[in-house]
Amino acid sequence: MNIKYDFATKEELELIHEKTLYLLKNVGVIFYGEEARELFKRYGARVEGETVFLEENLINQGLSTVIQKFEWFGRDSIITIGDGATVHAPAYGPMYIYENDEYHYPTPLDFSNFHKLDASSKVISVGSPNIMDLPSIDAKIRSNYAMATTLMYHTKPVLGIVDGKKKATECIKMTREFYDIHDKSVVCGLVDAASPFVYSGAMSEALVEYAKEGQIIVFTGTGMSGLTTPDTIASSILAINVAMIAGIVLAQLINPGTPVVYGNQGFGSDLRHSLLTVGSPEDGLISHTIKALGDFYHLPVRTGGCVSDAKDVDMQAGVESFTSCFAALSAHTDLMFHTCGIMDSYNGLSYDKYIYDEEVAAMVYRFIRGYEVNEKTLMTDKLEKAGPGGNFIARTSKEYRNDYYLPNVPNRVSHGNWIASGKPSIKDNTKKIYKERIANYVLPELNAAQKKILEAYIPKEYMER
Repeated sequence: MNIKYDFATKEELELIHEKTLYLLKNVGVIFYGEEARELFKRYGARVEGETVFLEENLINQGLSTVIQKFEWFGRDSIITIGDGATVHAPAYGPMYIYENDEYHYPTPLDFSNFHKLDASSKVISVGSPNIMDLPSIDAKIRSNYAMATTLMYHTKPVLGIVDGKKKATECIKMTREFYDIHDKSVVCGLVDAASPFVYSGAMSEALVEYAKEGQIIVFTGTGMSGLTTPDTIASSILAINVAMIAGIVLAQLINPGTPVVYGNQGFGSDLRHSLLTVGSPEDGLISHTIKALGDFYHLPVRTGGCVSDAKDVDMQAGVESFTSCFAALSAHTDLMFHTCGIMDSYNGLSYDKYIYDEEVAAMVYRFIRGYEVNEKTLMTDKLEKAGPGGNFIARTSKEYRNDYYLPNVPNRVSHGNWIASGKPSIKDNTKKIYKERIANYVLPELNAAQKKILEAYIPKEYMER
């Protein structure tokens, strides 16, 4: 017995696609990158100023070469996007760290600590140079420092840098040389379109470079209902779909078969405060819609996360994180960013929430997996043997261990034992876990060539020994 969804009808998806074709032909999408516009011209698109207009035949040409499943290579591991399992990526871009009930700007130590948590996590599948802003690192070296540091800590596959042509190129080159892998997809770039219908210069340039080099591109939109898109969920979905299809088509025209992921982070808005919202029920509806659209276009999908608007690691954070995580995983999304630690509407990253979000993801997976009803699990023979008023106290069965998830963080001891142990809070439990994880982390071995690459980009005071 498990949960089954058939979320969107064929007619609903076809209507969204029909309106997408209309808007791409008659309204267009702005690409501030000159090379992107020139490439569109070369392939027959109409370009007026910075706006690109696409006809249905060109769209169909681009969509005809997408691939639904592909591999992502790491230092000593490979993961597959599109095989039915969800790949979990870490936080992306928060400006603050929440620690000991206070916010502070991220430091190199925080950057190191969260990489150690990501690398040692049983939930997180990949590493990322974008897990937080780094205001204390000189902007001239920041991107290469972040990329090299990520490579130092992870044997898992890694995300890349997308801040314009130069940084995208350097990131791809560095990763290829570090792995000594030159003919595979070794980085994944998150190309974000602003709503409505705009690719910035930096995003346009990164899109072109990643496509040329055959690297993975995750296209994503970030519309806010009533602010940057019209104020219905359906219209927000449509607006983002227009931009996603335009970007995906360009990537395929540049390099047919470029591995791409169709995405929408999935958030709404609260017009009382003119702010985006995350972890809301509407976000869950968006996650399921995006998965349905990805299936419609035969593309893997990115959406969701364990995300929250909460400013503290409190009840709000727990409720919203579970809501957003359950929506994404029950939709069977292929790639989920912001898996652990995100709060304050993507602005904050919390050590404590990171640990609890790992637990949230594990609980959601258990819920989605369901349970089996058969002769063995019904245990009719045991019920018959014990009879009325009997008991079933015995050695724990394998069936019990399969049916019941036993979490590590929540307080499940008896009231008396909880009092006797000093009344530990959830934060007491999470703090103990994350501090032990960081302290026990062991840096992966590096060969001489890899050390030389890292030393070129990481200041000596930040090199892990």
